[in-house]
Amino acid sequence: MSESAGTALFPVSLNKAPKADRPVSVPISTRDRSAEAGSDYLATSATLVFTSEDWEQPRFFAVVILDDGVAEENERFQAVLSKPQNGRIADKTGVARIIDDDEPVAAVSINSTSVPGLQPLPFSPVPERPRVSGGVYTLLAVNDLGMHCLDLDGRIANILPPFQVMLAQVVRRGARPELNPAEVALYYSAASNPDDPILAAGGPRPGIAPDGSLFKTNFWQMIDRGAWASFYPPVLPVPLADLVNADQGLLVPNTELLYIGPDGIVDGVAGSADGELEVSQQLMPGSGDPLVTNQPQPVLERYGDKPFFINFPFGYVAADVDWHEAAGIPFSPFDDLGRQNPFPLVRVEARLGDSVLATSDAVLPVSSETSCSNCHGALADVPQRLSTAPLDALVDAGLPVADRQQDPLLGSVPTAVSIEYGADINILRLHDLKHGATYVDTGNAPAPCDILGAAPNGDLNCLARQAIEERSPVVCQNCHYTPALDLAQVGPVAGPAGSEANGRNQLAHESNSRVMHNHHGALDGLFPAIPPAVQNPLTGAIENQDARLAALEENCYQCHPGKDTQCLRGAMYNGGMLCSDCHGDLQQIGADFSAGVSSAALGAFQLGLGNFYDPDSPQPRVPWANEPGCGSCHTGDANDNLAGEADVMVNHVDSNGVSDGIRLRQAFRLDDPKATPIVPQNKLFAEPAVPASFNGFANPGAGNPQLYRVSTGHGGVMCEGCHGATHAEWPVAEPLANDNLLALQLQGHAGPIGECSACHDTAAMSARTLDGPHNMHLVDDPRFWREAHKDLAKRENGRPGGGLCGDCHGADHLGSVLSRTPVARSFSVEGQTRSVAAGEPVACNLCHSLGKSFER
Repeated sequence: MSESAGTALFPVSLNKAPKADRPVSVPISTRDRSAEAGSDYLATSATLVFTSEDWEQPRFFAVVILDDGVAEENERFQAVLSKPQNGRIADKTGVARIIDDDEPVAAVSINSTSVPGLQPLPFSPVPERPRVSGGVYTLLAVNDLGMHCLDLDGRIANILPPFQVMLAQVVRRGARPELNPAEVALYYSAASNPDDPILAAGGPRPGIAPDGSLFKTNFWQMIDRGAWASFYPPVLPVPLADLVNADQGLLVPNTELLYIGPDGIVDGVAGSADGELEVSQQLMPGSGDPLVTNQPQPVLERYGDKPFFINFPFGYVAADVDWHEAAGIPFSPFDDLGRQNPFPLVRVEARLGDSVLATSDAVLPVSSETSCSNCHGALADVPQRLSTAPLDALVDAGLPVADRQQDPLLGSVPTAVSIEYGADINILRLHDLKHGATYVDTGNAPAPCDILGAAPNGDLNCLARQAIEERSPVVCQNCHYTPALDLAQVGPVAGPAGSEANGRNQLAHESNSRVMHNHHGALDGLFPAIPPAVQNPLTGAIENQDARLAALEENCYQCHPGKDTQCLRGAMYNGGMLCSDCHGDLQQIGADFSAGVSSAALGAFQLGLGNFYDPDSPQPRVPWANEPGCGSCHTGDANDNLAGEADVMVNHVDSNGVSDGIRLRQAFRLDDPKATPIVPQNKLFAEPAVPASFNGFANPGAGNPQLYRVSTGHGGVMCEGCHGATHAEWPVAEPLANDNLLALQLQGHAGPIGECSACHDTAAMSARTLDGPHNMHLVDDPRFWREAHKDLAKRENGRPGGGLCGDCHGADHLGSVLSRTPVARSFSVEGQTRSVAAGEPVACNLCHSLGKSFER
């Protein structure tokens, strides 16, 4: 096996049945040859047992292979049987050959296909499309969430499919740039970063199975077994499995056409009824010839306006988003050589006919770290389990605990996949044990599961039986609704197969977010709460950040990507803010609109009880729809903000130690049990409020903040286009991170897109403009700092707080965290060079006296 395979498996079999009262047992242990325990593999020993009931099944002796990242000769070690009881040894020695694969691993990390089972060696990366820059077009491309997740193994249970979303806009530069010229089309292909930090990790390749094959995802095999079919109404011309093949994503409806239609008016308003169902399907660049081709794939959707659950009290139409959208690209976190790289890159092309006008490299992050194995994996698979309680409950009930040895594909998939296979079986058996007596069918008729009466997998109503014996994978959201997978935005539904609900059973169950967060949050001490930040009263430094990070590892990152894949990694993380500072604790997150829904309270989702963004309202949150925004902490400018209020947590210093006192570091008020996101009156740095109406349609969520991911700002540019995706706002701390690559390409440095020249012909603009994003002036333009700013300052000095200048530079003109420069700059003023360091606030006395700056 290859050095990066992770595990060597030695099969041991018995050639005839033992007597019922005389099981055969045999010790087995490793022995060095050219490979050495501790540096090349882990010394391991075990005792294998064969009974009269299961003797025909081989036993597997698993040994962990250590990937040292050093190019070396191939090496061997042995597994040796000794002193059997009730049997004799025919062949006592097995040999494992470790094939060194460190040399090719350092070459390139590129992700062109998600097809599993291929042989990646000898490795030759797919050809990349050339970069194009220097023209008059700028291309902004970004992932919508900062991290998408998928199941490492879907044969038993599924939560998330491979489903990546990319948003993009094209800018034709000029004094007044043109956004998304109609004739320009967009395409994406796989790309790599020669400075990708993953290359420094050496040779680990967890995507390589012990048999040497490349694993990406088994999503399409699960599609063939019927997984995800219920999420589509029975209007498809053929089964979903015939439409979603290898390297093809799920079908995604265009909600603008569905709810608004070509006339631009929401259906039902003024007699409009031209909505239509149209779906798109995005492909991987290697589709059709994986590991060989890198075919640019078209970005299929172009949204003008974006409906967001418009038939619900929190809904609205996000008007004039004007972006290209590729939704459902089925990325896996394993690159084409089997390395785990959660930050794959695509090269996005703007084309006019056959001519490529511009390219940008965007990261489409994806992780399979959303595993339940930390608690539900067998002790043999996960020795450092967080809790033994889930499996103890199975043992106490007389039910078996599954481990990787039960995986029929053991050895042909990575060991981690087999471990998740076993953990998922344990989860379904536990679910059947605890909740099976109250199961109902899609018509709310009792359909109890008796797992004990037909152990180990129960009767036909049991989830374990369906997944293991009927080979029908369980999709959790089939019963537990989540807006994230409600692509057509219809809300919770229930009904038999063939109905509009097509087998979903969501009206009798609480949401997926609630059952996950609320249940686990109620387990005393198991997931310790992340403590609020304690800031030093003198320096502002967070004194308990180490304790907070440790709690993060034991809380959110037990389930969400974080231990290996850092989901939260952007500007907020750089500033010391963690998940709970925005979202609250597990039970606050779990206190959502589905609380109390059951078969006895069918469809009793709590909606229309008021405005969730009012802390005093009884309306609970709706996951995916009610989230904190930029304005929850960026509550205003240097002179008008909420930092002076008594019940907020003010940020004292930024990540560079610059005094703050303007921004908050917790998105909700200190005494708010609901962790309601703060909504400021001053919208200078906040998402836009939902307008009262859209083309005659009354927005139900009018006045509430739009979500960051569907918001636009300066010139119609999407907020994420300049600031990066949520959870990964630019800059990411690692300078060479793939996340930072697009900003580096567009403006020469990491961080938000703040250089006017990225989209504008600044020479053709007025030097006195204050029409930039967030009322910005021209950046790094000598016309501005030499002369134009004088007239502006004199005009604004007569206004409260220094007017627009004071908004960022402060009423005292000494600068603030809002006037920091992202990179070091030098100014030549009156024959002298003035310099400011990266991250330093620009103050008026940088170039002249403060007194002069107050002239009117």
